[in-house]
Amino acid sequence: MGFNRVLLRSGGMASALLFAGIVLMARGAEPLAEVMASAPNRIAPWVTEGNPLPPVEKLLGVNRQFWVRVGPPEASLSVSVVEPKDKSRPLRGTILVLHGILGRSANMLPTAWALSGAGYRAVLVDLRGHGRSTGKYLTFGIQEAKDISQVIDDLERTGLVAGKLGALGISYGATTSIHLAGYDSRIKAVVAIEPFSNVRDEAPHFARVVAPAIGLWISDKTYQESLDEAGRIANFNPDEADAAKAIQRTSAPVLIIHGTNDWVVPHQHSERLHAAALDHSKLVSVPFLGHVALMVDPGGFVAKQACDWFDRELDGQAGVARP
Repeated sequence: MGFNRVLLRSGGMASALLFAGIVLMARGAEPLAEVMASAPNRIAPWVTEGNPLPPVEKLLGVNRQFWVRVGPPEASLSVSVVEPKDKSRPLRGTILVLHGILGRSANMLPTAWALSGAGYRAVLVDLRGHGRSTGKYLTFGIQEAKDISQVIDDLERTGLVAGKLGALGISYGATTSIHLAGYDSRIKAVVAIEPFSNVRDEAPHFARVVAPAIGLWISDKTYQESLDEAGRIANFNPDEADAAKAIQRTSAPVLIIHGTNDWVVPHQHSERLHAAALDHSKLVSVPFLGHVALMVDPGGFVAKQACDWFDRELDGQAGVARP
């Protein structure tokens, strides 16, 4: 838990720095659009694949670490694999694990360890423009889902997909997981923790929560114009950055977990997603907890819910022989 606190604190500082840039830049839609569209590593390219130091995930003991080329637009994604320690047990499935905005896959290692402890192979990915992955722009789940689909292609080519595939994500990664399931039918179950249902609603809210002294002075009209311009910059349609549409394109069962006291991504986003897929989703509302508290996962509640969901929906009890 101490490790998680350090990572969350650094993520909060990164958020403050990002939106502090609006003070200098946001005198209209176009400068704000650049802030909205730009991936974290666009302003810190030295941290990506070309950095000679090993990725922190490798230093923290993942079993494998490698890069996968994706695109267009071209990017190189950092991928790490955490295997179950008990090699005598058959693998129960393969779970893609996706981090939140301004984060990296190392944030998700405690979750990966919980999954591997339950017998799953956990595959962590630095989303484009995050961690050690390259890529200039954010698309709020659209291009990111296509990228992860190409990661799955690579995992299949190298024999790293065992059993059925699931996806688990937090916040930005949760929304990406839903887009991924809507894009790639190989995903058979999803756990989405604190997802946002669409970028039109969440981007202005996020700015106002993270940097209220700045964000509250920007009008709704300017935010929406900026999102349109961000879409032109990053080559995506903001109206399609809508996980409520994506969840209707998949038959994969989706477990949605959300704290009722979440100020960063309000609980109604998950209510909207559940309502869009009543036949194949379940909403677990966690009383009193906010965005960060649910990420920290006190007592391991979220991890247990996730493992139980994958056990049931991926038929993990049957097991898959190890290669």
